Amino acid sequence: MFELHWTDYLKAVGPTLIAIFIAYVAFQQWQVNRANLREKLFERRFAIFKQTQTFLSTIFRQAKVNDKALTEFHEAPQLARFLFGKDIQDYLNELRKSALKIRLYSIKLKDIPVGEKRNEMVEKEHDELTWLTDQLEVLFDRFDPYLGFEKHK
Repeated sequence: MFELHWTDYLKAVGPTLIAIFIAYVAFQQWQVNRANLREKLFERRFAIFKQTQTFLSTIFRQAKVNDKALTEFHEAPQLARFLFGKDIQDYLNELRKSALKIRLYSIKLKDIPVGEKRNEMVEKEHDELTWLTDQLEVLFDRFDPYLGFEKHK
């Protein structure tokens, strides 16, 4: 009868053990890469959030929309197209449109004399301004699904 030496067993099981080890290392590498991707995505999304927050804070502080704020915010809705779902892109576009309305109202108000028409336009400007400043609170809820690590999309 032929007896197997322990090295023969090792030769038979060795490649399987090596394959399992390599698979484990590959899995760990995949998880590290996935975590790095999530971190980079978070950083880019958070930059858009901060840009939006700064935009709204500027409007809130000055109670008006200036050209500089509009120019600086112009890129955010376009970048959001690639980093967020359509909901955030639409929301940022809505913020931008509201800010543009306020800017246009303030330009038009310079040429309108005191009276009913001016009061009506001031009321519209006020409503838009109120809505925009209220968005400082809403902003966190809108961005939370994309910035929270537990609920990461």
